Amino acid sequence: MLKVFIVDDEMPSRAELRYLLEQYADVQVVGEAGSGREALERLQDAELDAVFLDIHLHDSDGVEVANELLTTLAKPPIIIFASAYDAHAVRAFELEAVDYIVKPFSEQRLDKTVCRLRKYKAKLATAVEPAVGIEQRIASLLQNMLQDQPPRRIPVEKNGKIMLIDADEIVYATVEGRYATIFTDQQQYFTSFTLQELESRLPMPHFIRTHRAYIVNLNKTVELVPWFKGTVHLVMEDQRNSEVPVSRNAVKEVKKRLGF
Repeated sequence: MLKVFIVDDEMPSRAELRYLLEQYADVQVVGEAGSGREALERLQDAELDAVFLDIHLHDSDGVEVANELLTTLAKPPIIIFASAYDAHAVRAFELEAVDYIVKPFSEQRLDKTVCRLRKYKAKLATAVEPAVGIEQRIASLLQNMLQDQPPRRIPVEKNGKIMLIDADEIVYATVEGRYATIFTDQQQYFTSFTLQELESRLPMPHFIRTHRAYIVNLNKTVELVPWFKGTVHLVMEDQRNSEVPVSRNAVKEVKKRLGF
């Protein structure tokens, strides 16, 4: 039996991954955590095989959480990064990450991960160190990540027509009602995606969720304006000089990605 633990600060993502994993007869989800701090506390004495770990957690960096687990636990778990592809993923190469899967999770892709987990656990059980050099592991992870990257063209609605726009044209997106609305330099487009679904389709690291209701293209950001109670606003590069809010929880990550 493969005992696994899920760490993700978005409840829908945890629920989706749990459901998919529980379809395997030999996989048992032993717990979940919604933050890095909670994960570190709950996993200190846990006996498990693998952790599915999101890189972007609202309170911490998932790569740092993984490093903490690998260096402090007597029997560290196998690490599977489960997140959107971004610049931080390169740091996963420095850790003993077995795989990297991209949201939204597909059954076919998860099959490969579970098979890899089974093989890795079998090798560990026979006291045979997995014979995979760093170059081979990096190549394998990179190939998986590139294969899983979301499409760069996004279907949108305009005047009753379905159009495809390049993701790089997007300045920011917000949610109006249930579905996301996209803003480019001059245009506004409607979509049939929720904001979370749209986020999973946008290539990282250029796009980031700055607020529960906003996603921005950091390449289209021209100014960062301090706001009140630790928040900031981003001034965007469009004809409207749009301002997009950044929640207090996202300020640190936004500043990091912008080079502050």
